[in-house]
Amino acid sequence: MIKNYIKTAVRSLMKNKGFTLLNVLGLSVGLATCLLIVFYVVDEFSYDRYNVNAARIYRVSEDVSLNGNHIFSASTEKPLLDALKDFPQIEKETRIIPIGGLFLSPQKFYIRKGNTDIPEKNVTYAESGLFNVFTLPMVHGNPSTSLTDPHSAVITESTAKKYFNRTDVVGQTLTINDTGLYKVTGVIKDIPAQSHFNYDFILSYSSIPEYKATGWGYASIHNYLLLKPGTDVKKLESQILAIEIKNSFNPKIWTIGGNYLKIELTPLLNIHLRSNASYELTENGNIEYVYIFSVIAIFILLIACVNFMNLSTARSSSRAKEVGVRKVLGSARKYLIAQFLTESILVTLVSTIIAVVLALLALPLFNQMADKHLAFSPQSLSWLLPTLAIVVLVIGFLAGSYPAFYLSAFQPIEVLKGKIAAGFKAGFLRSFLVVFQFSISIFLIIGTLVIYNQLNYIHTKSLGYNRSQMLVIKNAVTLGKQAKIFKQELKQIPGVINATMTIYLPTGDDRNITGLFPELPIDIKHDVLTEFWPVDEDYLNTLGIKLITGRNFSNQLASDTGAMIVNEAFVKKFGQKDPLNKTLYRDTYGIQAYHIIGVVKDFHFSSLKDEIKPLAFYYDEDRGAITAKVNTANLPALMSQVQTQWKSLSPNQAFTYSFMDQDFDATYRSEQRIGTIFVSFTALAIAIACLGLFGLAAYAAEQRNKEIGVRKVLGASVSAIVSMLSMDFIKLVFVSILIASPIAWWAMNKWLEGFAYRVNISWWIIASAGGAAVLIAFITISFQSIKAAIANPVKSLRSE
Repeated sequence: MIKNYIKTAVRSLMKNKGFTLLNVLGLSVGLATCLLIVFYVVDEFSYDRYNVNAARIYRVSEDVSLNGNHIFSASTEKPLLDALKDFPQIEKETRIIPIGGLFLSPQKFYIRKGNTDIPEKNVTYAESGLFNVFTLPMVHGNPSTSLTDPHSAVITESTAKKYFNRTDVVGQTLTINDTGLYKVTGVIKDIPAQSHFNYDFILSYSSIPEYKATGWGYASIHNYLLLKPGTDVKKLESQILAIEIKNSFNPKIWTIGGNYLKIELTPLLNIHLRSNASYELTENGNIEYVYIFSVIAIFILLIACVNFMNLSTARSSSRAKEVGVRKVLGSARKYLIAQFLTESILVTLVSTIIAVVLALLALPLFNQMADKHLAFSPQSLSWLLPTLAIVVLVIGFLAGSYPAFYLSAFQPIEVLKGKIAAGFKAGFLRSFLVVFQFSISIFLIIGTLVIYNQLNYIHTKSLGYNRSQMLVIKNAVTLGKQAKIFKQELKQIPGVINATMTIYLPTGDDRNITGLFPELPIDIKHDVLTEFWPVDEDYLNTLGIKLITGRNFSNQLASDTGAMIVNEAFVKKFGQKDPLNKTLYRDTYGIQAYHIIGVVKDFHFSSLKDEIKPLAFYYDEDRGAITAKVNTANLPALMSQVQTQWKSLSPNQAFTYSFMDQDFDATYRSEQRIGTIFVSFTALAIAIACLGLFGLAAYAAEQRNKEIGVRKVLGASVSAIVSMLSMDFIKLVFVSILIASPIAWWAMNKWLEGFAYRVNISWWIIASAGGAAVLIAFITISFQSIKAAIANPVKSLRSE
C-alpha cells in the first residue's frame, strides 16, 4: 500500500514539474538557512559546557554605585577567596588574574623561540585550584602542584608543539620577556573554543611581583566558586556582601544617598551570552543577537513553509475532479488523505536532503561571515538526524493537511459538476499566508536598513580624534629604554607627521581606572572615578584631540610630572566651573597630587554604546605602544623605512603593527557581522517569498486563462490585464506593510537602545522598505501577468 502511495505521489509530482520545482527549491533553501542558524545558536549556547561541573560553577561579580559612579565588574578583590575558605557551601575555589587587570599595569608577553621574540596574548596568572574547578585535562604533569612554585607555567598542547615540536615538555624552560625563565610544569589539552577564557600560557599566581599584589578595594581578580549541590545562591551572595562591606574603605559609605554595593554570583553558563560586565576575560557573545538569529531562522522557515502550503493549496483546486473520480471509483477518504500527505512528506523529504547538502556547501561562507568554526560532527548528528526527521513529518503534514482533509471531504457529485471551482477564486487562506510571509519580509527589510543606517552613523560620526592614517606599533614595550629613541627617529622619517608613545589609545583594549579626591584627608564620599592614562607631550597633537582651555604638557616643565589634562565629562563630574589649577589626590601606594592644566573636548574613547565617561591624562612615560600620524602617497615605502629603523634597534623582536581605523572597525565587528548576515538572510527570505508569489501568480493566470481571452477579444489592453492580475496581490503587500511597519519600528528601537549614540528610525526607512516590497512583488507577478496578457486568446477559447 505504501509503495503504491509513493508511486502515485511521484507521478503526480512529475506531472506538475513547475510547481514541484518551486516547492522543493523554496523549502530546501529555507531549511538550509535555518539549519545554518541552528548550528550558530547551538554553538553559542554550548560555551563552557565542557566543564563537568559547569552547572555548579559561579563567578563572583561586583555591582558598585559610588557617588554617581557606576560599574558592574567581572572582577573582585584578591583576599576574598581567603575569607570564603571555611564556608560550608563552597566545595572548591580558584582565582585568575588576567594580564593588564583592572589595577595592574598592562603587560605584554614575548616568548623567545630561537633568536626571535614572539608576542603572545593568551597569557594569565592562576592557581593550581584552577584544575579543581574547571575541566582542563592535563596530559603531562601534576595538576595539584603544577602552579604552586614561582616561575612555573602550564601550557597547552598546541603551544608545546609550537615552541618544542612535541608535547612531553615538562621540565623545559621558556624565556618570557627576555629575562624571565619559566619552568614548564604541566601540559593541558587545548581549551575548547567554546570557553569564556582561552589561554595558551597559565603562569603560577605566585609569580606576580609582590608590588602588584592587591588587597581589599582593588578589584583585579576573577574569583570562581564551585558550589556544593543544593546551595542557596542568594543567601551566599548576601554572606559575601557582608564580608565585602566589612572590608571596604568606609562601610558607612554604602548607606549614603544612592550608593550601593551588590554581589552577584554569575553562573558560568551565563557568562558568554548574558554577562555585560566590564573586564571580561574575553569578548562575550550577546544573547540578543542569538535571539535575533533565532527569530530570523524561524521567519525564513515559516516563509518557506507558507510557500509550500500556498502552492499546495493552490494546486489542490485543480485536483478536485481527481478527488471526485477517485471517490466515484470507490476510494475511501482515509486513502485520499494518505495519498495527499504522502506527496507532501515526499517533497519535504527531498527538500530536506537538498537542504543538508546546501548547508554543507554554504558552511565555510557562513563561518566567514559569523566568525565561527562550525562543522558537522558525529556529536551534531546525534541531535540533527532526529530533528530533521521531525521537521519532515511536521512540515509535510501541515503543508498537506489542507488538500488532504478539505478536498477529501467533498461530495463527488458536487465536484464533478464543477460547483467547487468558484470557491477557489477567493482563496482567503492563500491571501492570509501571502500577507504573513510578506510581513516577515518587510520586517527584515526594515531591520536591515536600520542596522546599516546605524553602522554608517558609527563610521561617519565625528569621534573627537583622528583615526585616519594612524600607524600603531603595538609591541614597543620590547624596545625597553630604546622606545623613546625609536619614537624620535620615527618622527624624522619623511611622511611621518608626529608620533606619541603610550599604549592607552581610544581604539585600544588597555584601560586604567582610578579614584581622584579633591581634598585631604581623603573622603571617599567625594571620589571622582575616572579613566587615568599616562601620555606624553605629543599625544594630543598626534591624535588631533582638541584642547579647549589651558595648555598641553611640556617636557620643559618639571612641574608637569604632577599635571593632568581632563575631558569635559571629568569637569562635569568634578563640579567645578573653572577646574584649571585645581588639585586632586590619588591614593595608590601613597598619596599623589595632580593639578589640572588643561581641558580637552570630549571624544569617544570607548564604544558608541557607552556614554563618554570622565578621563584624565597625566604626564608620564608609557612604552607600551607608539602611534604615528602618517601622510604619504607611498605607504609601502614608508612602512619599509619604519621596519628598517625598528630592526636597527631590535633585530630579534617581531615588528607588530596595525592602523587605528582597522582597530576601530574591530570594535564593531559583531555589529558588522550582524549587518552582513541580516542582509544575506533578508535577501534569501525575499527570494523564497517571491518564489511562492511567482507560483501563485502562475496559478492565478492559469485559472483565469479563459477570462483573459474573453477580455482580450473584447478589446482589453495588455496593461489593463496586467493591472487586473497584479492588483489582488499588490493589495496584500500593502496590508503586509501596515502590519509589519509598527512591529519592526518597535523591535529596532529596542535594538538601538543598546547604543548611547544612535540614529532615529526615519519615515523614509519605512517608506523605502514598503516601496521595495511593492516593487519586488510587482516585478515577480508581472512576469506571469504579461505572459498571460500577450498570449493568443484563440488558444484559451478554442475549447469553449
